[in-house]
Amino acid sequence: RVGQERPETKEELWQRQRERQAVQAERVSWLQEQNERFPDSAYIFGVSPVLAALRMKRRVMYTLFIQETMELDKRKDRGAVEEIEALAKEIGCEIEYRDKGRLNVMSGDRPHQGLVLQCSRLDFVNIKEMPAVTVKEGEKPPVWLVLDEVMDPQNLGALLRSAYFLGCGGVVVCSKNSAGLSAAVSKASAGAMEELPVHSATQLMKFLQASKDNGWKVIGAALAEDSVLASRVTLDGPTLLVMGNEGTGLRTLVLRLCDTIVQIEGGDAQRVKQNEQQGVGGEE
Repeated sequence: RVGQERPETKEELWQRQRERQAVQAERVSWLQEQNERFPDSAYIFGVSPVLAALRMKRRVMYTLFIQETMELDKRKDRGAVEEIEALAKEIGCEIEYRDKGRLNVMSGDRPHQGLVLQCSRLDFVNIKEMPAVTVKEGEKPPVWLVLDEVMDPQNLGALLRSAYFLGCGGVVVCSKNSAGLSAAVSKASAGAMEELPVHSATQLMKFLQASKDNGWKVIGAALAEDSVLASRVTLDGPTLLVMGNEGTGLRTLVLRLCDTIVQIEGGDAQRVKQNEQQGVGGEE
């Protein structure tokens, strides 16, 4: 038919596939060169994580990569992108404009919004116990979030985001069997990982006991027989809120150290508990 495109032959399809593979191989090789320049590199991506990292200056900044086809005039977050460029220039961070394919390689094909920052890694700060705290009259007592073997990066990021939004003083995780402070966690946290102190405890049970000895109350989140509704709990002193693993919840020894067990009020707590025992929705 007139105007109808001729279908590609097998040879043409193979040739196009080989060309794509060659381009991808070149991009991967280029990324390896970047890693050799800065062996401790991490690549955080997305507007909020990159902006938060540049603002907080907790990392060493190497290179800011901006998608060369970015149309800034059409973006609702234009102000944030302009601030990112300004902050990068202010601290002397290199700025390179690259094609989307290279940014895809750096971000592991995750949504990067046209921005990738090559920088040093962010590590946990070791902690053995919470120090004794004196809460003055009229002040809100500090609340920290403690995570017992939360291993999914998306879950860790979401918890960091919520903790930051709700005003937690910091977060403590297990040094083993926990997700690390990766770029995926930073993205899921909408940049909260860059701003909120995240510590790790080598032995969580010892950390909780030592903190209790220093006057901290330990509250665990679980669907237990003696759990009470969170809305009925009064925070009258420094408090550690402990949340458990995605599938198994709080470990038994951790539960025993909790002063109170709480649950969030829902439509049918008994049904949720039965589903949890049967493994339904355990990974959500």
